[in-house]
Amino acid sequence: MVVVSRPAPPPEAQELADGVERLLVREGINVWRGIVPDEGEYAKRMSDCELVFVLGGDGTILHAANLAAANGVPIVGVDFGRFGFLAELSREEALDKIPAFIRGEHWVEQRVMLRAEHIRGGEVLGQYQALNDIVLGRSYLSGIIDVQLVIDNEYVTTYFGDGLIVSTATGSTAYNLAAGGPVLAPNMGAIVLSALAPHLTHLSHLLVPRDSSITLHVGTRKGASVTVDGQPDFQIQDKDMLRVTLAPFTAGFAHLQDKTYFYKTLANRLRRGG
Repeated sequence: MVVVSRPAPPPEAQELADGVERLLVREGINVWRGIVPDEGEYAKRMSDCELVFVLGGDGTILHAANLAAANGVPIVGVDFGRFGFLAELSREEALDKIPAFIRGEHWVEQRVMLRAEHIRGGEVLGQYQALNDIVLGRSYLSGIIDVQLVIDNEYVTTYFGDGLIVSTATGSTAYNLAAGGPVLAPNMGAIVLSALAPHLTHLSHLLVPRDSSITLHVGTRKGASVTVDGQPDFQIQDKDMLRVTLAPFTAGFAHLQDKTYFYKTLANRLRRGG
């Protein structure tokens, strides 16, 4: 098993990580402990792991889940962040409940991920995976970008504004929610499209089936950028394309809570925010 936390964890996270490591070692379990993002050591360890405990906020859990997903390794999030939508355990209950994971009393929820291809002149310049969302937005405060939306080779509309969010059900509680988009239960495979400050359109939000192929044709005079799961963005030019489909693998989240946990989590997090 692996215990990971964000870089420069606060003292309470460091203390809990020490406690989790001692607990696992007492149970005779091989443990590797590290941070994400790192220089690649975490990803190398995945093929030898059965479960990953992540101490951090949603951003840290997202990064850890992305790397674990390709190896089919489920994760358990321990909340040390602001919102905690992706966390299974609070920091106060972690040491009491981790033994149940060791005994195999958990169940694993599979969540879909997105794959994006950056295309220029018919050439694929890069390929990216996201558990939360892919955000295409303008690079500068002045000016707007236009995004032509094509779904399954059918033209739908052109957005003029700040950009477009393409999110999974997992990401529906992130930037999509802040942009007024719908919240989806995390086991749904649908894809959510939410326009950012669109001009002259009534199609601000759109829900499409999981097997859809979404192509975004970009028009910009001042530059645009793409952010994948909140990681450092990359630049996209006028007439570039972004093709988004589901990734060929899913992210596993291990749970002890019952299968209706999401609605309780949603109510608690929204109450915390309010």
